[in-house]
Amino acid sequence: MSSYADDLLAAALRLLGRKSGQRGKLAGARVRRSISTTYYALFHFLLEEVGLRIVGSHNDLRRRRRILARTISHKGLATTLDKVRGLSVNASIEEFFLLSNAAPPVASPPFVRELAKAFLDAQAKRHDADYDMNKPLSETDARLLRSRVRSAIKGWRAARSASDKDFKNALCVLILLRGQLRSES
Repeated sequence: MSSYADDLLAAALRLLGRKSGQRGKLAGARVRRSISTTYYALFHFLLEEVGLRIVGSHNDLRRRRRILARTISHKGLATTLDKVRGLSVNASIEEFFLLSNAAPPVASPPFVRELAKAFLDAQAKRHDADYDMNKPLSETDARLLRSRVRSAIKGWRAARSASDKDFKNALCVLILLRGQLRSES
C-alpha cells in the first residue's frame, strides 16, 4: 500500500518529467515545486511514523493520528533531528536514549543519521525553493534531493531490529517534545 509520503515523492518526480522529445531547462517553478514536494514527503513520512508509533496503527485510530500530527512543527522536527544527526546523540538528550544496561555515549544508528541529515538538507532547500527566488536551483538539485529523501525513508523502513525499533520509538516521543527535555534550559 502506498503512503502519502510515497505519493508525494511520485508527484515530485512527475514535476520533473518531460514530454517525448522535450529538451532544454525545465521551468523553474516545476523544479522549485519538486524540491518543496520532496521535503513535504519526508515531513509527512515522519508525521505518519510518530502517529503509528505513539497512537497505534489500527484504522479506527486514523483520526487521532491526524490530530496528533497537527501538533508537530517543522521547527520542532528540525530541532529534534539536529540532535541525532551525529555519530552520537546530543548530550542534552543522551539520558533519554540510554537503555538500563548501556553507558554513554549513545550512538545514533546510521539510518537515523541519514534521515536526520536528509531532513535538515531538504528543509533548507525547501526554504530556498519557496522563499529565495534569487537562489538558483536546478533539475539536478531536485533529482538528487528526491533520491536522498527516498533513500532515507527506505533506510528507516528497513531498520527492524529490536534496538532500531526502540530508538525509533524514543525518537518519536522526542519529536513530540520538540527535541527538548525538561532538564534542558
